[in-house]
Amino acid sequence: MFNYRDQADGLRRIMARSSARMISVMSANGQPADNWLSQLAASMVSPGKQVLLIQAKQRPMTKYTLQAVALRKNILSRAVVKHPQGYDLASLTETDALTSPLSGDLKTELDAIVNQLAYDYDTVMIEALLDPSDQTLVLPVMAQHTLVIQMERHDEAIKSAYTTIKRICQQHGQMPLSVVVTDASHEQGQQYFMRLNQVCQQFLGVTLSFLGAIPDGKSMQKAQAKPNAGLKNRLAVEPTPAMQSAMAFKAIAKSLDQQRLTTSSLAAA
Repeated sequence: MFNYRDQADGLRRIMARSSARMISVMSANGQPADNWLSQLAASMVSPGKQVLLIQAKQRPMTKYTLQAVALRKNILSRAVVKHPQGYDLASLTETDALTSPLSGDLKTELDAIVNQLAYDYDTVMIEALLDPSDQTLVLPVMAQHTLVIQMERHDEAIKSAYTTIKRICQQHGQMPLSVVVTDASHEQGQQYFMRLNQVCQQFLGVTLSFLGAIPDGKSMQKAQAKPNAGLKNRLAVEPTPAMQSAMAFKAIAKSLDQQRLTTSSLAAA
């Protein structure tokens, strides 16, 4: 982890490399997508690659928030902790920013802190959400790289995703937008993505990227619970639901990594 007490070390890092790419993730209804972000962050960890996950609301592991740092109530080194799964973890605010909107000054301070942190990582993933007052992304940095929309596998989610994407495009212009479909097989995810992509192309002039799908573990467990005799031997060597889920997260992490060459760095933004 970055030595925040050594300003010279920080300067050397800034001069030696550009800052991380930013991956902002939100659900189709404009809410944070925190229920699976931890697994995605863990899947993105690899030797020599530093990953930081910034969750929207304070978690038990993060005793101090970036909001406290912005308000000069604490120091940055205490707000970033090492997660057991190998990535670093921080929390943006102490309360839900959807119910307790942040002031303009606080947004500016938090944006600067996130940009500062980015110089010590290869990837910074942040839970994104829309400010309820003006429907803009809460922090400007959330609109500088790829935005990932997490959509569930049902028709209402397509409508919600379209509405969210429309608001983002109206407020921030066109930016790289990718989609992950949860509770779906890869084929099901593609079908729902294609429906969403079609309406976005037709009415917004926006083309989306499909990152992949996360299977529904409960459905897979039910399907495998009663295999018939002729399939027992074959199913015995097939991936378990947990393994299938892990492979899906790895595939999405790989897709995000492949996008690295096509996204600009924060330093160039």
